[in-house]
Amino acid sequence: MPGAVGDRRYLVIVNPVSRGGKAQEEGIWLLNRLKRAGVEYEALFTERAGHAEEMVVKWAEDFDVVVSVSGDGTTNEIINGIMKVPSSRLKLAMFPAGTADDFASNMGYDRKDKEQALRAILGDCCRTIDLIRYDSRYAAVTFGLGVDSEIADGAYKWKRFRIPAYFYSGLKKCFFEERKRYFVRFDYEGQTFEDWVLIAILCNAPLFGRYIKIHPEARMNDGILGLTIGREMPNVYGLVLFLFACMGGRHGFSRKVSFHQVRRMRVECKTDTYAQIDGEVYKFDAGRVIELSVVPDALRVLVPPESLRDRRLPFVPREEPPQPLQLRLIPPQAGVAEELEALSRRVKARVEQALEAAREHRRRFAFPGFVDQAGRQQSFDFDREEMKLVRRAARRLRKELVKGI
Repeated sequence: MPGAVGDRRYLVIVNPVSRGGKAQEEGIWLLNRLKRAGVEYEALFTERAGHAEEMVVKWAEDFDVVVSVSGDGTTNEIINGIMKVPSSRLKLAMFPAGTADDFASNMGYDRKDKEQALRAILGDCCRTIDLIRYDSRYAAVTFGLGVDSEIADGAYKWKRFRIPAYFYSGLKKCFFEERKRYFVRFDYEGQTFEDWVLIAILCNAPLFGRYIKIHPEARMNDGILGLTIGREMPNVYGLVLFLFACMGGRHGFSRKVSFHQVRRMRVECKTDTYAQIDGEVYKFDAGRVIELSVVPDALRVLVPPESLRDRRLPFVPREEPPQPLQLRLIPPQAGVAEELEALSRRVKARVEQALEAAREHRRRFAFPGFVDQAGRQQSFDFDREEMKLVRRAARRLRKELVKGI
């Protein structure tokens, strides 16, 4: 049938350094499963910032689904690449492999359940979501200004510790550094806000930073963005509100916090201001002006089937908009570019060599099983052994990267 797995072509993009290098293991696991399932796919590893977007723009028209094996930053690059590709049949699928995985979590993925992500990738369940447009680029979850962005910037050098690094950076700025504040001007929905703030976040989804429900009413498919403004306040008071935000978004009791709904917004930074856009940190100089707006029904995302029934997820119930007929009639390209095929073949070969070396190591040193007290032969757990195999293969690949092979 049209759109079945056998007819789809997948482009799998892996950021091997995401989640402190754990994403490489996730990528090897996924590529091994896709191969065993007989799925037609090409695989690429990112090598630098912006590389994922370049690859999507260059080659995504050859495919039906782009799979992101990464965190929010690389996923944002992939989304921006997809938005530059004129084919509307292109869908995004997630294999969560980042530190926070905010986008995947808001879409209903369980970041610890590989089998669930695989079912979503190979399945037909899809959601169409809005995006945040800022200037000529896009964000899927948040566009934030203020102290959270500065905390994320301070956590980067400790990023191998993942979530604890953010808590350490936040506590350090809260208790050992001067009070943070930023002067901004917002023009939105006929209103003007001009004042000092601690934090201001434009949300397409309520959850970010894995635990923080910054705008409880934000929905990803309602054509409206949520704006949360935290006015100037002492750092310790801001920490208290942060804890309430982590408790299901209960920080709205404070007069220092206000919630708004916007479709279009103009931001002017009156002072140097840190910004965090889907997990990536930027610094805007004083005088920088940013135009923001919502782009309704901008992106199709494959999701786990059970997520469609989960009312806790940030979606309004509705029928999915149809795919534009004139774009459905554009025939897919017959094959893939020779350069892409060569790069993908090299990645597949390296992964297979690493897996084969790991299998050989297991054959030489692993016990076939053991005998319990009742004298019955017991075998090792298949999933556990598979992960051992994947980790060994990932270590081999990392050594090759260090040696520059």
